[in-house]
Amino acid sequence: MYQKECKWCNELIEVEKQPLYALHVANCKSNPNVEIRNKKNSLKFKGVLRTERITLKKSCPKCSSEFEIVATNSEIRRGKVKNFCSNKCANGRVVSEETKKKISNSLIGNISPKKGKRGERKIYESVCLKCNEKIISAYVKDRKYHKECWLSVSGGIKKGSSRGKSGYYKGYWCDSSYELAYLIYCLDSDIKIERNRKGFEYFYEDKRHLFYPDFIVNGKYVEVKNFRSELTDAKILYFPHEITVIYKTEIGPYLQYAISKYGKDFISVYESK
Repeated sequence: MYQKECKWCNELIEVEKQPLYALHVANCKSNPNVEIRNKKNSLKFKGVLRTERITLKKSCPKCSSEFEIVATNSEIRRGKVKNFCSNKCANGRVVSEETKKKISNSLIGNISPKKGKRGERKIYESVCLKCNEKIISAYVKDRKYHKECWLSVSGGIKKGSSRGKSGYYKGYWCDSSYELAYLIYCLDSDIKIERNRKGFEYFYEDKRHLFYPDFIVNGKYVEVKNFRSELTDAKILYFPHEITVIYKTEIGPYLQYAISKYGKDFISVYESK
């Protein structure tokens, strides 16, 4: 039992531990600092009194880029501030190619036909169609490519991969009703138009991709999109040529023309090929 007289109310305080006595002293009704503290907290709550914040420049230990932080002296003293410029740098791990190969080899070496809940696990072997090296897999039968080899040969235009109504019109492929309306207008207006088949490199979220604009009209590239997005902006940013992007807000006249010619169900003009 801990006993001591309070210096504010002069009462004998009996508690089990000393911190409980300190708590009483800090919140004692006779303590003049309590009223001051309550007024200060009230002003902070009302937004009249704000805790001073300091702007500091820091260097990210991952990518070495500079960024700013805004924090109080208390947060800085206790280390409660950002150390990285983004979550990507904070959560990222640098793994060398040598380490990746070691992990891959160790996993391949540990594959064994052990028995599980579904019976004995089988080991499959095949030959990569690109590098002609052996592929060992415990899950996929007749695997055709390594992951790296597949990434190098895959890509390009994939017909029917979009959400729109797709099909052929007079030998031209369209991936949406917007593209079809634009194509109908150009063909009827004797505007030189052709489907683009060339991909252009761009980067989005630190990854390399290929962008295939929809059409080439009078020697210039045209992309027909429903709405604007960060992905579309990245494609246009890295595009090396002049390009016109037709969004939903500009497609109206072409839709009206297609409807006036074929009716509201103008996508029914798609032909099989």
